[in-house]
Amino acid sequence: PTVDAAEVAKGDITSTLETSGVIASEVTRVYASAVNAKIGEVPVVLGQGVEKGDYLLTYDTDSLQKSYDIAELQAKAENAAGSDTLAKASESAGDLAVSESEMHTLQGQIDTVNAEINALQAQAVENEMASNNRAAANEELARLEAEIETLGAQIAKLEESGSQGVLSEKEKETLGKLKKEKKEKEHEAAKKKKSLKGAGELANRQTQIQAQISQKNNELSELQGKFSEAQSKNASAEAGILTEAARANISYSQQANKLTLEQTAEDLSKAKAGITADFDGIVTEVAAAAGTMAAEGTSMITLASAEHMCVEVPVSKYNLVNLKPGQSAVITFQDNTYQGNISYISKLAEKGESGAAMVMMKVHIDTPDNKLILGLDAKVTVDLGTAQDVCIVPVSAVNSDTQGDFVYTIENGTVVKKYVTTGMSSTDEIEIKSGVEPGEKVITTVDSDIIEGMEVQESEQQNPDEAPTTELTE
Repeated sequence: PTVDAAEVAKGDITSTLETSGVIASEVTRVYASAVNAKIGEVPVVLGQGVEKGDYLLTYDTDSLQKSYDIAELQAKAENAAGSDTLAKASESAGDLAVSESEMHTLQGQIDTVNAEINALQAQAVENEMASNNRAAANEELARLEAEIETLGAQIAKLEESGSQGVLSEKEKETLGKLKKEKKEKEHEAAKKKKSLKGAGELANRQTQIQAQISQKNNELSELQGKFSEAQSKNASAEAGILTEAARANISYSQQANKLTLEQTAEDLSKAKAGITADFDGIVTEVAAAAGTMAAEGTSMITLASAEHMCVEVPVSKYNLVNLKPGQSAVITFQDNTYQGNISYISKLAEKGESGAAMVMMKVHIDTPDNKLILGLDAKVTVDLGTAQDVCIVPVSAVNSDTQGDFVYTIENGTVVKKYVTTGMSSTDEIEIKSGVEPGEKVITTVDSDIIEGMEVQESEQQNPDEAPTTELTE
């Protein structure tokens, strides 16, 4: 049979990948509600372009203003109440010290008066006992006086006998004893008389003592009244003293109200500020509606940057081997062309619509403009590089089986099958790294009728110097 053939030639080959993807933004921000508040206005719509500083959402601040006013009043009331309680506690502490000092002084005075009353009562008892014992003392005195008189008579009788010169020695001794005994009795009688007081004197003394006791009882009653009053002040002051726990509770309450006030002030400030755009961009989602309540942390507006844009391109594992970040690319959208480069290749494959595993690649657009529209398709041409002075054959000459890539060569009019290692490829040509040499003839029209070992005839001769450079479209 006649077959088409080409000669393995040396030359340069430039490889490109032409594909398409979806225009997307590289920078996207979701704006969440900073407060729990009613939404005032939403001045943007889906797809609208905004500039940095433009309002995306405003709040109705009436309810937050009321909350702040209430929190402020509560904080002032709590501070006033706490300060008043602490001031009263300080006053109570002073009163407690004064009352304790007063009680100590009064107790000393009460003890002194009680001692004086006890002494007077002892004197009264002694005076009464003296009055009761006076009669017995008088009888004892009368007895002594009678004995003295008897002794005097005896002495007189003996002295009379002695004057007549008839006293014996024994009588003289008796006379001496009688005189001595009389003297002792007289001394004792004198002592008794001296110790005895008259009944009137005892009565007057008793009256004076009772008057003094009555006066001291009045003083004692007055002091006890003052002491009771001081005790009452002491108990009241002690009740006004704050414990450490009570003081801590006042401090905690004041701190809690202060934090509440600060939080409501912060919420009010955030609500008044509203939500504004941080950069020039395009509104890609609006989840807020005027008049509804916004919960803190709930997504409200999504803004995509218009200054940082790319094309998201799904690529297969076959093309992935030739792609790497930094490779230059050309992006075509409608009639506009943009320069760019591969900025990101995902490490995670996902199944596409056809079920094949695809890897997401992002191609950065160097100078985006307002002609680009998010979500629309754009063509992407990636420059995969150039191989110089390599073996080149037509793409149609390379086939594959279970053992790998191969070509059919013609040697002396006979078909010879040779396995090859391929490299870079373009639309029409492919690099052969090993397996064939320059000058060999390869069959370019391979079908099931071609069998290794069969004899064939070339349909035409190709100039070996011809090595056209083309591009591969995938």
